[in-house]
Amino acid sequence: MRGLRYSAIWILVLAAVFGIGACSRSEKDWDVRAEIPPEVPAAAEGVPGDRPVIRLWHIYGSDDDQAARIMEQLTREAEEKFNVVIQVDTAENEGYKTKIKAAAAANELPDIFYTWSHEFLKPMVDAGKVLEVSRYYSDDFQSHLNDAMMKGIQFDGGTYALPLDSSVAMMYYNMEMMDCFGLEIPVTWDEFVQVCQTFVDNGITPMPVGGNEPWTIAMYYDLLALREVGPEKVADAAAKRTDYSDPGFLEAARKLRQLVDMGAFTADSATALREEAEALFMQGQTPMYLNGSWTSSRVYRETSRVAGKVKAAPFPETGSGKSTIYDFTGGPDSAFAVSSRTEDPDLTVDLAEYLAMGLAVELYKCKSNDLPYINVDTGDAGLNPLMQEIHEYTDHARSYTIWWDNLLEGTDAARYLDSLELLFRGDITPGEFIDRMNGLKEE
Repeated sequence: MRGLRYSAIWILVLAAVFGIGACSRSEKDWDVRAEIPPEVPAAAEGVPGDRPVIRLWHIYGSDDDQAARIMEQLTREAEEKFNVVIQVDTAENEGYKTKIKAAAAANELPDIFYTWSHEFLKPMVDAGKVLEVSRYYSDDFQSHLNDAMMKGIQFDGGTYALPLDSSVAMMYYNMEMMDCFGLEIPVTWDEFVQVCQTFVDNGITPMPVGGNEPWTIAMYYDLLALREVGPEKVADAAAKRTDYSDPGFLEAARKLRQLVDMGAFTADSATALREEAEALFMQGQTPMYLNGSWTSSRVYRETSRVAGKVKAAPFPETGSGKSTIYDFTGGPDSAFAVSSRTEDPDLTVDLAEYLAMGLAVELYKCKSNDLPYINVDTGDAGLNPLMQEIHEYTDHARSYTIWWDNLLEGTDAARYLDSLELLFRGDITPGEFIDRMNGLKEE
């Protein structure tokens, strides 16, 4: 990216974090480190020395994840820079979603909190729980914003968060295992099924899934539905402008069942932990894996046995003509938001700017995700081979459809994941799955 002039605050941001070592990124799989704190106002009373207390909630809580260490160091640096005490609370992905929604309902949101964009954030904005932050942006921060990254955090002309990153769903292929059977990366659905069948016929399960976290199953249906009906119809159905009667939604459910029925997934996929499922791919026991672009960094961890053997590619086309490999699920998704009840908005937004951009730059340097900011000098940071491959595809992106569990409104996301689990386990048919999804429009 172009290295243009930094102003003083961003020099300090990068200087504070340049010393952090080799990195990895895990966006959806952190362990719980703290329970919900006792009820306190959005900004707590001062502590000895009259330093303000700022509460910060996020999902970067795993001790063995470099993103957690980046946040820990940024937090320590920020306490000194802004002369504050930062009380940090973390939780894993699904638990965090429940916790932050409960905090919003109880008017107990922390000063700064990690959030997903679009329909996850919108109800809190509509309820007046989130600060409109653009009026507090510094000129320096404003100069680094990319309009393309702001869509999911802007509502009714206001901006309600500070973007962190962008990610897309990708298929990862162990080319050493593919080459053993003379297989190439599939571009069409028929080719994809044939690759899976070849592995099944040779006693190798193609793909692991950690169904204990149902978003891992949803990645398949999100993509299949996108391929079958196109991004516009997905958006219309999610917003309840239409229902799921388009035959493509049913065909997507049938294709997911086709994969399950042919044995494309490990036997325990419906209940397996995500970490356990991913480990099968990272240890070279399964040849294919669908997950977010953040997976690229984990391929090169010391514990991985597949570094240098993996290629990334978009999910194949299904032949519907409604979507190509350049229509992606994912896109700009996560951000830091600020509670509307924070006592000192100027201070809190300044602090949020420091944390957001510092985290985004370091994660980019860690070769794990796209940088949501422009005109940033990241030094000699480079992308690992998998991220280079992903960028070659996303440079030609036609559309981004955010993950359905964040795209769907309110309880619709939970209903979708529950229905998808039932479909995956075979407890309901594809037709019954569509009936349940159509029921969302009536509720």
